[in-house]
Amino acid sequence: MEDMLLMAENKGLGLPQTKGSFQLQGIVTGTEKDNFYKEILTKEKKKPFRMVKFGIKTDKDTNVYVNLNGGEQEEVYFSKTQTVDNKKTTTVEKIPWRDRFKFNKEGFRMIGVNVGVTKKTDDKGKQVNDKKILTPYDACKEIGDNLKDDQSVFVRGTVDYSHFSDNNGNTKRSVKFIPSQVSLCKDVDFEVDGFEPTKLFTQTIVFTGIEQDQDDKGKFIVSAKIIGFNSVEDAEFVILNKDLANQFRKGLKPYYSLTVNGLINMAKEVEEVSTEDHWGEENKMTKVNAPTIRELIITGADPKTIDKETYSEVKIEEAIAKVNANKKAEKDFGSK
Repeated sequence: MEDMLLMAENKGLGLPQTKGSFQLQGIVTGTEKDNFYKEILTKEKKKPFRMVKFGIKTDKDTNVYVNLNGGEQEEVYFSKTQTVDNKKTTTVEKIPWRDRFKFNKEGFRMIGVNVGVTKKTDDKGKQVNDKKILTPYDACKEIGDNLKDDQSVFVRGTVDYSHFSDNNGNTKRSVKFIPSQVSLCKDVDFEVDGFEPTKLFTQTIVFTGIEQDQDDKGKFIVSAKIIGFNSVEDAEFVILNKDLANQFRKGLKPYYSLTVNGLINMAKEVEEVSTEDHWGEENKMTKVNAPTIRELIITGADPKTIDKETYSEVKIEEAIAKVNANKKAEKDFGSK
């Protein structure tokens, strides 16, 4: 997927996208669940569509789920990068979907998902990953057929932000981790001396504010906008370092953009327990587990990436207006 960045800068809303990426290394979970791998038909065109979802246990307390899906496409893209006169140039070729496995022009690589979830023996007799670059549609099948619980994997990809309305009309926000690489790796051992989990993210944000959490004074909530190709999403990040939080307050103004980095954390909401009645332990058979919350904890930021000019409240509002106009046009077109 990283090769996609070589293509033309995507400015569907007239603003540069604020990109995010992640890296995870850990032990696979969730492949025995019914929703691990699915094949369906799209609602409108009834075309094949595949989905895969699995967890990566990065330490004793954190289990991060990644999602990948894709359908049949009209065309597949291959790219080739060359350096001529100290300048890098990228050539992209479109190939019909049916020919995606036949194209083997020298120097060209498919723009897709890097998958290495099976082993093969190389020329030296060593067991290595059987590396493949596949479309998301084919990658889902490769992962669904071969990935198993308790295998150790390295996964990297992009962070996707979205929102939806629940049955009560409340806005719910979603953060998904979309893999561009899934590779078997050496066994991960949480008990080994000096173990440090790999659950990292990097994200360019449009900063809009920072507030101290009222329930946890050691936590600071950073509000931000995330600019996509045709979306403007609200997002929240967490800072636990007071000095870093103060630096954000002093060094940033609303609508400055910058690149932050940190850790992906999974935390459970704490349910209040009444102490007025003393009827012993609750029935564990009827207990509903506290919901799990995904937190993106900022541990650092690159001051060299601070951009004071590209984004502003007016530009963001104009972009949101474009998003709403596009949605209305799609809805009107569909109703006709």
